[in-house]
Amino acid sequence: MKSIKKIIYVLIFQSLLFAPSMVKAYGLEGHLSILNIALDRLSAEKRAKITLLLSDILNQLDDSEKSLDPIVSASWLDNMHNVEVLNKAHFAGRVIHNPQNIPLPKNANEVLFYKLDIYWNLEEVLYAFKQHNLDPKSNPLSKFKQSYLLMYLVHLVGDAHQPLHMTEPLYNVYKTDKNLYGETYGGNSILVDTSKAGKCLRTKKLHAIWDGMGCLTDAARKQYPPKTGTDQEYFINAEKFFAKNLVKDFSANIIKSATIDPKKYQMGYDTKTWISDLQKFDDDVFSAIDADIAKLKQSSDTIVLTDDYLKNVEKTTINLVYLAGLRLGYILNSIY
Repeated sequence: MKSIKKIIYVLIFQSLLFAPSMVKAYGLEGHLSILNIALDRLSAEKRAKITLLLSDILNQLDDSEKSLDPIVSASWLDNMHNVEVLNKAHFAGRVIHNPQNIPLPKNANEVLFYKLDIYWNLEEVLYAFKQHNLDPKSNPLSKFKQSYLLMYLVHLVGDAHQPLHMTEPLYNVYKTDKNLYGETYGGNSILVDTSKAGKCLRTKKLHAIWDGMGCLTDAARKQYPPKTGTDQEYFINAEKFFAKNLVKDFSANIIKSATIDPKKYQMGYDTKTWISDLQKFDDDVFSAIDADIAKLKQSSDTIVLTDDYLKNVEKTTINLVYLAGLRLGYILNSIY
């Protein structure tokens, strides 16, 4: 256990040292809001227990990190892009979007997703908690291990509600000798231009547009303190600022703006059910842009996203972040 613990400390330290830009995986704003929504659905006793566990790893770092709010743990996996095996966790494709009917092998899911699923394992995380609750003596989970598993759980529930984490779009323009089926790696290869919409801060990848909830997170980022110091320091300061000043209002606006009926959705985790839910949002992701992508001459070209498309992304992701928060709260309640 000591060796595992040491490895995890090293990974987390590396993650902070090489922290990426602010536009990853629902952004810190989405992930922190999902956890905030979930914690609000717990009793005070359960909330205190879980926030203590979520502070466990953060508090193992040097003194400068100890003031991090435990809710910051929600975005930890996004800081692991320098660690290849953890980076792969961000693409959990289970559905192939293939509008051009590109010929695929019979085992297309395995062919296209074998590199992408290594650490996508909510089943194992939840199974570990289930076995521990049934027989703690035979299946012990130290506080540290619980903290580690909770951080995975919290983050991956959020990622499971981002359509481009669950869908692999294929288009002929991205086909190469090494990319035989036109994979776009969760839409990361699809470059978009939002300048004509006049809202988003800069040109991004399609995946990042959905991660950023359209342009919704841009408003939050504009309120962050000016960038000073290293990227690591800025990233930590941004998380601190959002957790302290913005997360409650941001989450409240998501809850207020959501238009889905939670009673129509299964709260407990089930792979097939959750994937089926995400497929219901496929039209929101692709219907307005399939034709534009198909017209691209080369993969380095961009498609133009309209204001209507960005508004649609915002509406859809508000609903999905809300649903993710409700489901995470349900799961945390069942675990503890």
